[in-house]
Amino acid sequence: MLMIRQAAVAAAATLVVVAASCSSEPKPSGDLAEAHTLVSQAEQSGAQQFASINLESARSELRQADQDAASDKPVLATRLAQEASVDAELALARTRSAKAEQALQQVDSGTATLRSESERQSSAPPAPMPPPAASQPPQFQ
Repeated sequence: MLMIRQAAVAAAATLVVVAASCSSEPKPSGDLAEAHTLVSQAEQSGAQQFASINLESARSELRQADQDAASDKPVLATRLAQEASVDAELALARTRSAKAEQALQQVDSGTATLRSESERQSSAPPAPMPPPAASQPPQFQ
């Protein structure tokens, strides 16, 4: 009877350990690392100039996520890290879009300059041909 009781206690203890490990919340380290990477990429891409509101939002959410992770609030930290990632991705996309728009404007400006130069040259009267070099008729002897 004692062995059955010990087996039951061991089984109960095992169940408690398994249940505790299943219910523990995952650490937000992966989400935090991704958010840090995306915010860094946004900063390096020039998002401060083109998407400052989105970048600042991502930074703020990331700071709060780091604090929540340090305060053992993994669910909040994970959620804020994911929000920071989304805002950083939006800042990256807006920065790329703005840079592409600037490049397009530069190409359009260059094309317009070339077009007007071409039209100016085609509407100018043709340059006179230089007179032929004075040639002497062949001399026969």
